[in-house]
Amino acid sequence: MKKALVLLVSFICYQIVCHAQVMDEHYYFKNLSVQNGLSQNTVNAILQDKQGFMWFGTKDGLNRYDGLSFRQFKHDGRSQRSIGNNFITALYEDAEGNIWVGTDVGLYIYYPENDSFRHFEELSAEETKIEHTVTAIVGDDQGCVW
Repeated sequence: MKKALVLLVSFICYQIVCHAQVMDEHYYFKNLSVQNGLSQNTVNAILQDKQGFMWFGTKDGLNRYDGLSFRQFKHDGRSQRSIGNNFITALYEDAEGNIWVGTDVGLYIYYPENDSFRHFEELSAEETKIEHTVTAIVGDDQGCVW
Protein backbone atom coordinates (compact mmCIF):
# COMPACT_ATOMS: atom_id res chain seq x y z
CA MET A 1 0.00 0.00 0.00
CA LYS A 2 2.80 2.38 0.93
CA LYS A 3 4.60 1.60 -2.33
CA ALA A 4 1.44 2.32 -4.35
CA LEU A 5 0.94 5.64 -2.53
CA VAL A 6 4.55 6.69 -3.25
CA LEU A 7 4.08 5.82 -6.92
CA LEU A 8 0.81 7.77 -7.07
CA VAL A 9 2.33 10.87 -5.44
CA SER A 10 5.39 10.63 -7.72
CA PHE A 11 3.16 10.37 -10.79
CA ILE A 12 1.11 13.40 -9.72
CA CYS A 13 4.25 15.47 -9.04
CA TYR A 14 5.65 14.46 -12.44
CA GLN A 15 2.43 15.57 -14.15
CA ILE A 16 2.49 18.93 -12.33
CA VAL A 17 6.11 19.58 -13.34
CA CYS A 18 5.45 18.64 -16.98
CA HIS A 19 2.33 20.79 -17.09
CA ALA A 20 4.23 23.73 -15.57
CA GLN A 21 6.93 23.45 -18.24
CA VAL A 22 4.34 23.50 -21.01
CA MET A 23 2.56 26.47 -19.45
CA ASP A 24 5.86 28.37 -19.27
CA GLU A 25 6.13 28.60 -23.08
CA HIS A 26 5.16 31.95 -24.56
CA TYR A 27 3.79 32.40 -28.04
CA TYR A 28 3.62 35.66 -29.93
CA PHE A 29 1.00 36.25 -32.58
CA LYS A 30 0.86 39.30 -34.79
CA ASN A 31 -2.25 40.20 -36.74
CA LEU A 32 -1.39 41.50 -40.21
CA SER A 33 -3.94 43.37 -42.29
CA VAL A 34 -4.37 46.06 -44.92
CA GLN A 35 -3.26 48.58 -42.29
CA ASN A 36 0.16 46.87 -42.36
CA GLY A 37 0.33 46.81 -46.17
CA LEU A 38 -1.47 43.55 -47.03
CA SER A 39 -3.34 44.01 -50.32
CA GLN A 40 -6.57 42.51 -49.00
CA ASN A 41 -7.69 40.93 -45.71
CA THR A 42 -9.03 37.67 -47.18
CA VAL A 43 -6.04 35.32 -47.44
CA ASN A 44 -6.52 32.18 -49.56
CA ALA A 45 -2.97 30.76 -49.44
CA ILE A 46 0.11 31.08 -47.20
CA LEU A 47 3.69 29.93 -47.84
CA GLN A 48 7.01 30.43 -46.07
CA ASP A 49 9.85 30.17 -48.60
CA LYS A 50 13.41 28.94 -48.09
CA GLN A 51 14.64 32.50 -47.55
CA GLY A 52 12.18 33.01 -44.69
CA PHE A 53 9.76 35.31 -46.53
CA MET A 54 6.07 34.79 -45.84
CA TRP A 55 3.85 34.82 -48.94
CA PHE A 56 0.13 35.56 -48.74
CA GLY A 57 -2.24 35.01 -51.65
CA THR A 58 -5.35 37.17 -51.45
CA LYS A 59 -8.31 38.13 -53.62
CA ASP A 60 -6.35 41.23 -54.60
CA GLY A 61 -2.80 40.11 -55.28
CA LEU A 62 0.24 38.26 -54.01
CA ASN A 63 2.03 39.67 -50.96
CA ARG A 64 5.57 38.96 -49.71
CA TYR A 65 6.24 39.80 -46.07
CA ASP A 66 9.81 40.16 -44.75
CA GLY A 67 8.87 40.53 -41.08
CA LEU A 68 8.68 44.32 -41.31
CA SER A 69 6.78 45.26 -44.45
CA PHE A 70 4.85 43.89 -47.40
CA ARG A 71 5.70 43.94 -51.06
CA GLN A 72 2.65 43.54 -53.28
CA PHE A 73 2.64 41.78 -56.64
CA LYS A 74 -0.36 42.63 -58.81
CA HIS A 75 -1.37 42.26 -62.43
CA ASP A 76 -0.03 45.05 -64.63
CA GLY A 77 -1.47 44.96 -68.14
CA ARG A 78 1.51 46.98 -69.44
CA SER A 79 4.09 44.42 -68.31
CA GLN A 80 4.57 40.86 -69.56
CA ARG A 81 6.65 40.18 -66.42
CA SER A 82 3.75 40.71 -64.00
CA ILE A 83 1.37 38.12 -62.65
CA GLY A 84 -1.61 37.57 -64.93
CA ASN A 85 -4.36 37.77 -62.31
CA ASN A 86 -4.84 39.15 -58.80
CA PHE A 87 -7.10 36.42 -57.35
CA ILE A 88 -4.51 34.08 -55.76
CA THR A 89 -5.75 30.62 -54.77
CA ALA A 90 -2.65 28.44 -54.13
CA LEU A 91 1.12 28.74 -53.48
CA TYR A 92 4.04 26.31 -53.73
CA GLU A 93 7.85 26.67 -53.72
CA ASP A 94 9.86 24.27 -55.88
CA ALA A 95 13.40 22.97 -55.26
CA GLU A 96 14.95 25.88 -57.21
CA GLY A 97 13.17 28.47 -55.05
CA ASN A 98 10.62 29.47 -57.68
CA ILE A 99 7.14 30.27 -56.38
CA TRP A 100 4.25 28.58 -58.20
CA VAL A 101 1.13 30.71 -57.97
CA GLY A 102 -2.36 29.36 -58.59
CA THR A 103 -4.99 31.89 -59.63
CA ASP A 104 -8.60 31.73 -60.72
CA VAL A 105 -7.48 31.88 -64.38
CA GLY A 106 -4.48 29.55 -64.39
CA LEU A 107 -0.98 28.94 -63.09
CA TYR A 108 2.00 31.32 -62.91
CA ILE A 109 5.61 30.91 -61.81
CA TYR A 110 7.52 33.66 -60.00
CA TYR A 111 11.27 33.67 -60.66
CA PRO A 112 13.01 35.55 -57.81
CA GLU A 113 16.36 35.81 -59.63
CA ASN A 114 14.87 38.18 -62.22
CA ASP A 115 11.78 39.30 -60.27
CA SER A 116 9.32 38.18 -62.95
CA PHE A 117 6.30 35.96 -63.52
CA ARG A 118 5.62 33.55 -66.36
CA HIS A 119 2.28 32.03 -67.29
CA PHE A 120 2.56 28.24 -67.15
CA GLU A 121 1.16 27.10 -70.50
CA GLU A 122 2.24 23.46 -70.57
CA LEU A 123 -0.42 20.94 -71.46
CA SER A 124 -1.90 18.84 -68.68
CA ALA A 125 -2.10 15.03 -68.81
CA GLU A 126 -5.42 15.44 -70.64
CA GLU A 127 -3.63 17.73 -73.14
CA THR A 128 -5.58 20.79 -72.08
CA LYS A 129 -4.18 24.10 -70.89
CA ILE A 130 -4.56 25.08 -67.26
CA GLU A 131 -6.81 28.11 -67.69
CA HIS A 132 -9.20 27.71 -64.76
CA THR A 133 -8.99 28.00 -60.99
CA VAL A 134 -5.98 26.23 -59.49
CA THR A 135 -6.97 25.12 -55.98
CA ALA A 136 -3.81 23.25 -54.92
CA ILE A 137 -0.17 22.85 -55.98
CA VAL A 138 2.12 20.09 -54.68
CA GLY A 139 5.50 18.66 -55.60
CA ASP A 140 6.93 15.15 -55.45
CA ASP A 141 10.37 13.70 -54.66
CA GLN A 142 11.34 13.71 -58.35
CA GLY A 143 10.84 17.47 -58.63
CA CYS A 144 7.56 17.25 -60.52
CA VAL A 145 4.89 19.79 -59.69
CA TRP A 146 1.26 18.73 -59.67
